[in-house]
Amino acid sequence: MKNNLNILITGASRGIGNAITQKISWRAKKLFMTSHYRDRLDSALLDIKKACVGETYGLNIEQAFGEQAANEVLEWIESKTDWLDVLILCGGDFIEGDLCTISNKDFNCTLQTNFMFNYYLVKQLVPILKRSKCPRIIIIGSTASYSAYFVPSYGVAKWALRGLAVNLREELSKDNIGVTFLSPGGTLTDMWSDVNVPENRLLEPEDIAKTVNCILDLSGQAVVEELIIRPMLGDYYG
Repeated sequence: MKNNLNILITGASRGIGNAITQKISWRAKKLFMTSHYRDRLDSALLDIKKACVGETYGLNIEQAFGEQAANEVLEWIESKTDWLDVLILCGGDFIEGDLCTISNKDFNCTLQTNFMFNYYLVKQLVPILKRSKCPRIIIIGSTASYSAYFVPSYGVAKWALRGLAVNLREELSKDNIGVTFLSPGGTLTDMWSDVNVPENRLLEPEDIAKTVNCILDLSGQAVVEELIIRPMLGDYYG
């Protein structure tokens, strides 16, 4: 895979999603960006249009609406293209609270945002991905999907997302759809804006973006199934 691709990136207005968008925008024939944050999305679109030679589109959605949000994305994509080459799932959020004390509403919101929306979206977009010559799904997970995490509801959702990726890889291989689960450790995004983090203790969003860009350079018969990227000194929890 090189360029002239139809690419959809969720969570594209900030953090890792925005870094990926900037890094791979040169590859796009049509670049589709979604975000929960309308103002940030508008700003990100203006920035990307300066670098992207292809067409750029933005959609403001609320991933916590799960299936409804996925349906909105499907309708939007179908109105602008007949196929997708690359689907990159970056959008996510968390609500703090122990598993035994967090409200059911907040727990369900975390699952809808980080897992169910992604499940529904993949399910909706597989027929469109099948029309590509070399379709790829890249799911941005977290090291929270490998051990207990300090925001447990987020960890549960990321474990589920990893399970989705592993099973999708097996199920979709017969359709030549490659599935990658990429798990960053602590990364210097807005999540850490209120924390006094020691210098060089977290990954840069650019580190993840460079990795995604490399994955898209692989030959059609090569798939990175699962990859963990951590800070040199390990994960940092503040």
